[in-house]
Amino acid sequence: MKKILIIVALMVMTLPLLAAAADFSYGHYESLLKQRVKLGVTINNIRVNAVDYAVLRQDANRPGSDYSTLLKELATFDPATLKSREEQIAFWVNAYNIGAIKTIVDHYPVDSIRSKKIQWLGQPWKRKVLNVGGKDYSLAEIENDVLLDGYKDLRIHFGINCASVSCADLLDKPYRATTLFSQLEEQGRKLLADPQKGLFIDAGKKTVFLSQIFKFDKKNFDTLGGGALAFIKPYLTATARAKVEAGGLRLDYLDYDWQANDVKNAR
Repeated sequence: MKKILIIVALMVMTLPLLAAAADFSYGHYESLLKQRVKLGVTINNIRVNAVDYAVLRQDANRPGSDYSTLLKELATFDPATLKSREEQIAFWVNAYNIGAIKTIVDHYPVDSIRSKKIQWLGQPWKRKVLNVGGKDYSLAEIENDVLLDGYKDLRIHFGINCASVSCADLLDKPYRATTLFSQLEEQGRKLLADPQKGLFIDAGKKTVFLSQIFKFDKKNFDTLGGGALAFIKPYLTATARAKVEAGGLRLDYLDYDWQANDVKNAR
C-alpha cells in the first residue's frame, strides 16, 4: 500500500511538469482563421487568401471573441515550455501571422501594413505589437531574431504572412508541429506556381522573376540556401525546374503589392 501511495504522489507531482510541456492550444486561433479568412479571392489580379479585418476590429472589442481570447492566451503562455523544434517553429510562425493581423486591426481601417497611420515612415516592422509570455515583440524580432536566426530554416519564409497581397498566403488553419514542414513546403510550391507573385520565367528576356521575398532576405538565401535559384528547385514544377537547371537565366524580381489582404478589396 505504501508503494502505491508513493507512486500516486510522484504522478501528482509530475502533472504540472507535463502540463507545462504541452504545446500551445490553437483552438481559438483555428476558429478565427476558419471564420475570418476567405480563400482564393482576387485582389489587384492576384489570387490571395483574404482576411475580414473589419469584423476582426469588432471582435477586438468583444472580450469573449476568439480574437480577444487568443491574445490573452498568448500573453500568458511561456514559449520556453515548447520542447520540440517543430513546436517552437510552428508557434512562432503562427505568432508572426497573428502579430501582422493585429498590426492591421489595431489601426483599422488602413490600406496597407505600411500605412503611415501605423508608422509614419511606412516601416512597421520594429513596432512592438504582440505580447507573448509577458514580453512585447515586434514583427522584426519574431521573424529575424527568433525564427531565422534561431532556427536557420529558410522554409519559414513560406509560412509568415505580412498581411499583404504579395506575401505567401495566410492559411485557414494554424501551423502545427506534426504537419509543420509539409505545410511549409506545400506553401512554397503554391507560391512558386503563381506567376503573379511567386515565379515567372521570361524566356525571351532569359530572366527568372522571383518574389521579392527572396530579395528581402538575400543574405540568408545566399549563405544558407546556396542562392535563391538553388533553394527554390525542390518546390518548382518539373517544367520550371528544367528551365532553371538549364542555366543561362538571370535573376530579377516581381513587383511587390503591399496592399492589405483585406476581404473588402477582393473582386
